[in-house]
Amino acid sequence: MFLPMTGIDANMTFQNPEHPLPPGQLDAAANDIVSPQYFRTMQIPVLQGREFTDADDVHSPPVIIVNEAFARRFFPGESALGKKIRPGGSSDANGKPTWPQIVGVVGDTRRNSTQFAMRPEMYLPSGQAPNWCCMLSVVRTSVDPQSLEPAVRRVVASMDPQIPVTDMHTMRDLIAIEMKLPRFAVVLLGAFAGLALLLAIVGLYGVMTYSVTRRTRDIGVQLALGAQRRAVLAMILRDAGLLVGIGMGIGMAGTIASASVLQAILFATAPRDPLVLTAVCGVMGAAGLLAAYLPAMRAAGIDPMRALRAE
Repeated sequence: MFLPMTGIDANMTFQNPEHPLPPGQLDAAANDIVSPQYFRTMQIPVLQGREFTDADDVHSPPVIIVNEAFARRFFPGESALGKKIRPGGSSDANGKPTWPQIVGVVGDTRRNSTQFAMRPEMYLPSGQAPNWCCMLSVVRTSVDPQSLEPAVRRVVASMDPQIPVTDMHTMRDLIAIEMKLPRFAVVLLGAFAGLALLLAIVGLYGVMTYSVTRRTRDIGVQLALGAQRRAVLAMILRDAGLLVGIGMGIGMAGTIASASVLQAILFATAPRDPLVLTAVCGVMGAAGLLAAYLPAMRAAGIDPMRALRAE
């Protein structure tokens, strides 16, 4: 069994007689071996058909359950229930090919925290794979999961004292472990983005302050000739807006060019999402104008006579 959010899974090829492929080509899907009550324990909905039961053993006809993505991809426009496929070249004890029948369709699950599209998946019953190793046990409870650890160990020991119980985790633990690297990448990028925004504000403030200082006499002459102070304020902010616009244009081009790199660390968000790009541009524009506002106010407050005498 490969639990979701562990980052571990396996693919298996299969034959689909209703949609055959050219010789040498086989479809493939993720596969898992589960026991009865697994879907109920994991709260994976059974959308069509049934889940596995204790009657699904080596003496009963082979069965299989697929997820919704599997049914949608390999049986488009039709019901997958009752269809027969042959996963992994399966055969019975006599070496005769077996064709498990699809008896259920369940909801999709994410195998890891950064999985974007739902993957086709097949579930085989553990009762029909008695030699399968490395099975995992899943326990669902309404109390603190950590409090059940001694009880779980006792139950396993009563079944077989030779079976070790190791790596007990809650699903929250597994999700936290799986999210550790993406979360670190987001924090790191967020820190660099905050630093870049701060540097942009400081840099623009410095540039506009220097520009106002250099243009003190020109601004004084304009004010002496009757220019309105709000017109001077608008002029300085317009110059700042031009610089911010050029910077955002360069940044937008870099973002689009690096979209393939960003795709690997984004979840449920496209690297060229218009809403996100618009929001970023809005924040940058507001921050840039805010940085330029103080120098602009200083320019609008210049005393024309003092400015002319200073020259």
